[in-house]
Order: sequence, then structure tokens, then C-alpha cells
Amino acid sequence: MSSWRDLILAEFTPKVSRLTLVADPDGLLLEEGILEGIRERGFELIPFEDHIAFRYAYESKFRSHWDRGEHTDLVVVLRSPASDLDSLPYDLLQAGRKLAFNLGDIFPNLSY
Repeated sequence: MSSWRDLILAEFTPKVSRLTLVADPDGLLLEEGILEGIRERGFELIPFEDHIAFRYAYESKFRSHWDRGEHTDLVVVLRSPASDLDSLPYDLLQAGRKLAFNLGDIFPNLSY
């Protein structure tokens, strides 16, 4: 039997997309087993909280590598209550694969 962690980790296959955008309103990706599993697969995670700090990290650490033809797997995590991925910058939306995880989808019988 697979665990709820396995359901999430199954979505993180290296080299499928260099950029993955994740809506995570319930903070499921903060769980240590999930974080470890994603990192073991070669992904780096960066939260989208502060626009300026995010843009600096994204441009200097990731996009510059991609412009040189180097591959990195980046996960941008949006943790706001609405977690509307459409609130992310346009260039990310065009380049990234979109995922969403929340308690209601993973545990449909959970009342919260």
C-alpha cells in the first residue's frame, strides 16, 4: 500500500521539466519525508514569498544556468491560502509544469 507521501513524490521525476510550479496551501511539502524525497530526486525547492528575493534567486541561480544550456530541476512552491498559481509571474507560468497538492485531494474523507 502506498502512503500519501508516495502520491506526492510520484509527481517528481527528474528531467521531466526544468521548472515545476506547486500550489501547496496546506504546507504538505514542508513535511520532512517529502522534502527529503524531493531533494533525493535532485530537485531544488524555492518558495515564492517575496517577489524581489525570489526573482534575484531565480535569475542568478537557475535561469542563468538554463541560458547556458545546463539542466537543473527547480520546484517553485506557492504556499498562500488560495495558492492560485496564476498569481505567479507570466514567464514562470509559460515555462513551468503545474502541480497542486492539498489535504482535501489527498485525504478525501478528512473533515477539516
